[in-house]
Formats: sequence, structure tokens, C-alpha cells
Amino acid sequence: MIKAIIVEDEFNALNTLDKLIRYTQKDIEVVAKIDNVQEAIAFLKKRTPDLVFLDIELIDGNAFQILEALDSIAFKIIFITAYDEFAIKAIKFDTIDYILKPIDSDELSACLDRFRVAYEKDQVYKNALDKVAKINEREVQKTLLIKTADAQYFLQIKDIVRCQSDGAYTVFHTVDKKIMSARNLKYYENILSEHTFVRVHQSHLVNIKYIKTISGNNSVWLTNDEEIPVATRKKSYLKQVLDSL
Repeated sequence: MIKAIIVEDEFNALNTLDKLIRYTQKDIEVVAKIDNVQEAIAFLKKRTPDLVFLDIELIDGNAFQILEALDSIAFKIIFITAYDEFAIKAIKFDTIDYILKPIDSDELSACLDRFRVAYEKDQVYKNALDKVAKINEREVQKTLLIKTADAQYFLQIKDIVRCQSDGAYTVFHTVDKKIMSARNLKYYENILSEHTFVRVHQSHLVNIKYIKTISGNNSVWLTNDEEIPVATRKKSYLKQVLDSL
């Protein structure tokens, strides 16, 4: 459930917006309704909603005084205003959109559809951050046992550059050798996703520590100067993971 607050000092506008959200936006819960600058600042310093509906002009000041009083802004903003000239100033904040009074149901729905696109991208980014944090916070498996047709190898996970699918087999590319395992890539993805590995392509699982750059033609260059293809749907996620490091 998306947590939202409304900061609005006009009763009719607040009541209309609250009812529209309650009856037409089933995935959004309004957790607070505030009508002044000071209470909004106090609330947002203690709690972080996903979305803030923020009236530009309030009884004791304006929206920008609230935002400038915060150390950081970890929520999305939809401004509520009767004056669209405020939109230019709003650009410097993490603003999804603004809606004009009187509030129209169709305009609100379109605005929230745009918000959801950005919100879903943020969730992917947060999940990537959580994954990296877990790696840093706890001791994880250091080695991986690879069984081949004629031997067994204990690979240091930090030395695995990438894994490549070869039908039902997986080829491990390490910093100093190549080894073919009789297990498929999906099996190793389930193990190595707990580390710094990302499935960038149907055939490739890459240790992001060895990525040098993301190319414009849907590929990545590794530190060993290999070029690995990246699926289009994976490119945005990969950038978010790399940015989180």
C-alpha cells in the first residue's frame, strides 16, 4: 500500500482530494492530513511517506518553506495549486507533477499513473540497495564448489568474473581460468544473486565488481576488456545497481 499525506489548508480542496483518493485509488492510503507549514515540517522530520500532496500556498507560509526545512526529501511530491507559475520553481524538488484547483478526478488519476511509474522504478532501486547492504552487513559464502566431468574445484567467489550459459552447462570465467560445470546457469544464479552477481542476459551472469562501463549498444565492458550483451529490459536495473555501489 502506498502511504500518502495531504498538506492543504482549504477544507473543500482537502475533502475533495481525500474522497477521490479513497474511492478511486485503492492502492493509496492517506495516513495524515495537515493544514499548516509547521505541523508538516514536524511530521516529515519524523516520518517518510511515499507521496505528499502539497498545497503551494498555506495559511502560515508556503510549500517551499516545508521542503527547504528538511534535511532530505525521500518522498515524491504532487503539488496542488491554483497558480501554474509555481511549476518552474517546483522543478528543483523531486516533483512528479502538479494538479490545479478545482481538482478534477481524471487529472488526478492521470497524475497518479505517472507517479506509479516513478514509484515502481524507485522500488527496484531500493531492492538493489537492500541487496548490497545485506552483502556488506553479513558474512557470506566465500567459495563455490564446481563439479566438472573429471574434477572438483573450489572457486573464490570474488574471483569469478562471469558465468555463461552453454546449453545445460555453465562456463565459469574467473580471473585466471575457465571451468565448465554440468549444472545450468539458473542454478548458479540462485546462489550467486546473494553476492554481487546480476543476470544481465539470458546467457550471462556477471559479477558487477568487474564491470567497467555500460555501452550504448546494450552491452557492458568488463575490466578484462570483454564485451557482454545486456538485455534491453535489464539495462535500467543494471544502471540502478551500479549507481547504488
